[in-house]
Amino acid sequence: MNIAMILPSLANKGPILVARDLCIEYKKMGHECFVFYFDDIVEVELPCLSKRISFWRPIDWNTFDIVHSHMYRSDAYVFVHKPVLKKCHTKFVTTLHQHIAEQMPFDFPAKKAYFVIHTWLLFLRRFDVLVTLSEYHKAYYEKCGLRNVEVIYNGRNINCDTDIEDCDRQSIMHMKQRYRIIGGVAYITKRKGYAQLIDALKKLPRYALILVGDGPYLSELQQLARQNGVNERCLWLGNRKEGGRYMKYFDVYALCSYTEGYPLAFIEAAAAKLPVVCSDIPVFKSIIPEDCSCFFRLGDIDSLCDALVSTDKRSDVLSEKVYTYYLHYLVCGKMAGNYMALYNRMLNPDFASF
Repeated sequence: MNIAMILPSLANKGPILVARDLCIEYKKMGHECFVFYFDDIVEVELPCLSKRISFWRPIDWNTFDIVHSHMYRSDAYVFVHKPVLKKCHTKFVTTLHQHIAEQMPFDFPAKKAYFVIHTWLLFLRRFDVLVTLSEYHKAYYEKCGLRNVEVIYNGRNINCDTDIEDCDRQSIMHMKQRYRIIGGVAYITKRKGYAQLIDALKKLPRYALILVGDGPYLSELQQLARQNGVNERCLWLGNRKEGGRYMKYFDVYALCSYTEGYPLAFIEAAAAKLPVVCSDIPVFKSIIPEDCSCFFRLGDIDSLCDALVSTDKRSDVLSEKVYTYYLHYLVCGKMAGNYMALYNRMLNPDFASF
């Protein structure tokens, strides 16, 4: 099977890593992959051929059996260039990595968010299948009148033996001598909800926070930590490749998001047998079993504190359960197998698209 991936760039971000991992698995299965991308950002190494393209120049679709798109601009490209009248055997699928109605208001001003949401929903009507990452997301897209919506969980193969740089390790170990460590690895935006952890630190003197990542909200978090007198219990490590390497040094992992697609950091934490605390948003409830984690009421700092302490006390039991869940559902082979089964159904002559 010949498969094309269309990406906005090769930046070191979640959706790009998912596409990269799919290409790795497909090549193991004996399939051919080719990646097309728009922006001149190359931070991720691919296992297959790739080419930077212009948005306005079409691809020869008939070269491929499946075209798999990721993110807004890629979906717009398919909308513009997918043949309407000319016969084309190629099938088109996109993975929706987020609940766009919830996430876009965090990413853009109100008018732009409205424009992005409604144009994106229009673009999606040109695809044969839409893949979402949870039943919660699927329900939203179906409510918008879209058909052929499937759910496939993300997966990652995490090498927990890879260690971190000496300077980071020394800084972390110095902090671990005095505190229990709450960890986070992310592109830091307001949507991630990390300000709640700063408030929690005021009530949890035995705990410290380590954040791996950079982003537009980082400086505000640092300012908030200084204002609340907890900055000495915060370690801001900045952007690091392979953030999952840091999981083994945390005692509890915190997912505090107001909205989320599929948190790849949860997969990394699960692979490292790290107990997880999650905000009680619907998407987390739909993808993370309650016996593998501890939920708190979003925006309720007392509830967050209770969840952090409870998770830390039950860490042995929770770590084994979340690791078992990872092995059964969240590895790359499982994800790729589910996508390949979908591709084969799409290529069946009896498949009914939109």
